[in-house]
Amino acid sequence: MTSSTTGLIENTLVAGVRPTITLTVKITNDDSIAASIQIQGFYVTGTTKTPYVLETLNMVPGEVAARTYFAQFDEFEFQFATSSDAVEISAWGKNAAGVLTAAHRVLPAELNPIGSQGITGATGTTGATGSTGATGAAGANGATGFSGATGTAGAMGTTGATGSTGVTGTAGAIGITGATGSTGATGTAGAIGITGATGSTGATGTAGATGTTGANGSTGATGTAGAMGTTGATGSPFPTSVNRIYVANQNFDNVSIIDGDTNTVIATVTVGIGPAGVGVNPTTNQIYVANIASNSVSVISGLSDTVIASIPVGLEPINVGVNPTTNRIYVSNVSSDNVSVIDGVTNTVIATVTVGSVPEGVGVNPITNRIYVANNSSDNVSVINGLTNTVIATVTVGNLPFGVGVNPLTNGIYVANFGPDNVSIIDGSSNTVIATVAVGTNPIAVGVNPTTNRIYVSNISSNVSVIDGFSNDVIATVTVGTNPEGIGVNSLTNEIFVSNFASFSSNVSVISGLSNTVIATVAVGINPAGVGINP
Repeated sequence: MTSSTTGLIENTLVAGVRPTITLTVKITNDDSIAASIQIQGFYVTGTTKTPYVLETLNMVPGEVAARTYFAQFDEFEFQFATSSDAVEISAWGKNAAGVLTAAHRVLPAELNPIGSQGITGATGTTGATGSTGATGAAGANGATGFSGATGTAGAMGTTGATGSTGVTGTAGAIGITGATGSTGATGTAGAIGITGATGSTGATGTAGATGTTGANGSTGATGTAGAMGTTGATGSPFPTSVNRIYVANQNFDNVSIIDGDTNTVIATVTVGIGPAGVGVNPTTNQIYVANIASNSVSVISGLSDTVIASIPVGLEPINVGVNPTTNRIYVSNVSSDNVSVIDGVTNTVIATVTVGSVPEGVGVNPITNRIYVANNSSDNVSVINGLTNTVIATVTVGNLPFGVGVNPLTNGIYVANFGPDNVSIIDGSSNTVIATVAVGTNPIAVGVNPTTNRIYVSNISSNVSVIDGFSNDVIATVTVGTNPEGIGVNSLTNEIFVSNFASFSSNVSVISGLSNTVIATVAVGINPAGVGINP
């Protein structure tokens, strides 16, 4: 067994932007026999090193594999353990534009063998800046853009001259007319008699008096009423629950569908590469999955559990918000700094809205038709008017905002700030921050139950903070699996579903909103990320 490490990779903000947001690991088995490789990732906070990736690959001879991992931390490290010395490993970071970060490129020969480590010495003086290297060759041309709209039809040409009339054919011969019969003789008219004189009109007689109206007859007796039928059973005061949960498995390229009544996986649907965020329209029963590595959105029919459309969007789509009232879907594209607006009727992109730098979480208020987008590298939230598809406000929040949750009944917007470990609460009426609530370490996603006015925040520190929306206080902290990422809330059953992203967890914790305890754990695919609910 051979063990090696990238060493500690420093990734602190430079001018407000992290040099690396994802780390890709490439593994090649150059051996003549099968080999196993264990990949373990850590993020460092102060003096604490916390594992957040653990994955084992079994590779046949000659096989090449690549894995991409979240890397938006101040410091992180990846370690590798291989069963063969003939396994070759390299790693490289990419920035928000998807460009290689040269300082974070680790070639096979640059991996450090893992041994005992001495005490870290004092930091040496920074050396002088080297001269600027020669400009690299121009990159390959980008992909061809979409075809432009069809131009206006040209004017109609002049009508051609009328052709000459053809020759009239010869008329047929007229048949012979039959002979007319002879007219009979007219009889002699009789003599007209003399008209008699008209007689005089007689006088009109006097009208008789109107007779007295007869008395009304008595009303007949009312018939006996029939017996009353049996009263039907009382209907439920709550809407019928579909209770389906959709979980994107980022490294399995599929979606697990959980039956919320039994907390079991009932179907698995293959989607694009690297599925991340999930949005659901309960009105149309359609599910939208953002595929970060294939720049597309897969549309799943909740009726058939099959993909019915694949929609091209921007670069590295990561999260999805849905307005069920307008049937519009909003997709944040992390590497093109914009939001794609999809028409749910035609499954086409009808607008692209420029927002801040590295947009992550998306929240929608269907009552006000406002969309809220957390810009991770700009430390703010863009507010989009769903009627005009334009940004109408930008609200400054905490450092590295990720997830966004909305309570449409109170018009409160909740933003998880990864850096300062807190949640900014925005008043949707004034677009101002009205409170900041301290939560767990590195909060990343937000779910809201508008019925109970409870807000659920998943923290990388393997727990969920429960906020009372009336007092803006944390009223409970619920321990879940390792590296919880996505979170979804079923407001009808008052249950919360949390995806635990670490590969050695790869499950979903089910929390009761009544007791704030985990009542079930459901195994899903590798690296579960986004969670969508059809209540």
